[in-house]
Amino acid sequence: MKDFFQLNRNLKLRILMTFIGIMTYSTIGSSMTIYYNQYLGAGITGILLIISSVISFLVGIWAGHFTDLEGRRPTMLIGALASTFGAALAAFSNSPLLFNPWLTFVGLVLSGFGFGFFNAGASAMMVDITTPADRKIVFSLNYWMLNVGMAVGSAISGWLFRDHLFFLLILVVCGDLLNMLIVAFLIEETFDPKKHVEHQETNIFKAYLQVSKDKIFMLYLLATLFVTMLFLQLDFFIPVHLSNSFKTSSIFGMQIYGQRMLTIIAILNTVMVVLFLSTVRKATSNWSNKRGFAVGAGLMGLGFAIICFGQTLPFALLGALINVCGELIFVPFEQSLRADMMDPEQVGVYTGAFTAIQPMAQIICGLLVSLSAFYSGFGMGVILIVVTLLAMIPGMISIGKYEKKLSALTK
Repeated sequence: MKDFFQLNRNLKLRILMTFIGIMTYSTIGSSMTIYYNQYLGAGITGILLIISSVISFLVGIWAGHFTDLEGRRPTMLIGALASTFGAALAAFSNSPLLFNPWLTFVGLVLSGFGFGFFNAGASAMMVDITTPADRKIVFSLNYWMLNVGMAVGSAISGWLFRDHLFFLLILVVCGDLLNMLIVAFLIEETFDPKKHVEHQETNIFKAYLQVSKDKIFMLYLLATLFVTMLFLQLDFFIPVHLSNSFKTSSIFGMQIYGQRMLTIIAILNTVMVVLFLSTVRKATSNWSNKRGFAVGAGLMGLGFAIICFGQTLPFALLGALINVCGELIFVPFEQSLRADMMDPEQVGVYTGAFTAIQPMAQIICGLLVSLSAFYSGFGMGVILIVVTLLAMIPGMISIGKYEKKLSALTK
């Protein structure tokens, strides 16, 4: 925590808002899929998830451009206001006065729209006020806090979601409202668009066309797409594999079946990130960016592939451990590199491009799950190894080109 207290106020508040936002949202988060499936059916649920992904893609693109034109604080305020109103609508739709799953979906879509705006401004702000020298520390702290918040929120969800959804939605409203007040009264603006107007493209299509001309960045963005597919496996294929193929085991008299194994993997991942992220970051601080990216991504992909190859407890635990070791190495390098490669005059648009990667990866992962009946767990393990290589190769090339460019500029 010493590193945290040495940060400037904006960064400390930004990391605090990460905890508030993820902790409150995690109380409903992934469990809403169960909610939609229960009240609207599996077919409708699938369509709603696709709609959410498409909206997230469009919002991320728009918000990234907006924050370059209008500034970070206005973008964050609009996002927090929309999130608060959307969560309030979802809460009202599950209150003693009304029950309407469709209106709940509309409220949470609006909340997601707000999060997209808030995250675009907040992410750009973090890039504005960090330097390449301190980004590994700052982004590691933010990622650590995200995992703590997720652990707390998920624990609350496990106990209260089924019987107290209205209360949890009110908690989300309070979290969004608190973040809005922090932005309104405590956060300072870090980017004045008027001082950068000569570098800004008001046409959103032309703005992203400019980004697309940055070949090094686009190559790294391609690598990020495949890396994101690895991160998403715990929400996509791994649950399906464990549910369908995992052979029930017993530990100290407790029966471990597929769903419990998934929970164990999730808990193991969160606990190791919370306990060891700082230690691993310091241990790898002298590694090159290429080495950190390649080793981290390689271990992540290998870990998930091992889980897919096996059907027993040892395979699942070994794969989970290898995967999280890769994550601990990978995150500080990847997030720092991501910020370093952005044009400081167009951070918002660059951030928007990264934001758009998530829903694209979700759609591809969803298709892979739908097709998994044709290649089973072993086949998916092979696919994940290929995905890992597709992440590592362009990632390594882009890092090499970026460092060569940086070296030429500093001579």
